[in-house]
Amino acid sequence: MDLRSWITADLESLSNRLTNGVLTIIPPDRMAERVDGGGIAPVYALWHAARHQDLAVNGVLRGTDEVLTNWGVRTGASIDTWRGLAEAEDLDLVPQLDPQAVGDYYLAVINETLQWVTDGDLSVLDTTPDSGAALQLIGTPTDRFDWLYSMWAGKPGQFFLAWEAIGHGYNHLGELVTVRNRMGLSPF
Repeated sequence: MDLRSWITADLESLSNRLTNGVLTIIPPDRMAERVDGGGIAPVYALWHAARHQDLAVNGVLRGTDEVLTNWGVRTGASIDTWRGLAEAEDLDLVPQLDPQAVGDYYLAVINETLQWVTDGDLSVLDTTPDSGAALQLIGTPTDRFDWLYSMWAGKPGQFFLAWEAIGHGYNHLGELVTVRNRMGLSPF
């Protein structure tokens, strides 16, 4: 199996599992719900995973416009788009997010990555992109996100695809499935 086929299969599986295991099961009107007297709202986990992948793959690795450029208004978050990069839920942002649009935005991000992996120039995977410039471009505060600036600094291009698009995506997919189950929505 070649690299493109492997990555494509991982991304297609992520999209399929996200669609069939989360987006078609958790109703939009429950996406801002926090189960067990706390936890994280599913819409925020979706937003967070989408923002990381979009910025990492498109902004950092490819140096292109983010998918959010065409989705910001629909999602409810067209300014301060660095909001959502933190693991901790942005409680003030969640009520502004449109759950259906956020789910569709995340699927669009995965699809854009899939299209690039299928026929794009993957030589950037062997470079060390300027992640700090991409974070600064969207106004990411250095004092609040010093951990992200340092985590991404000096990383090879493959990190942004392997971790931010695939590993991080599956990590939050698992989180979303457990939240779905704790909501009493397990299909099993």
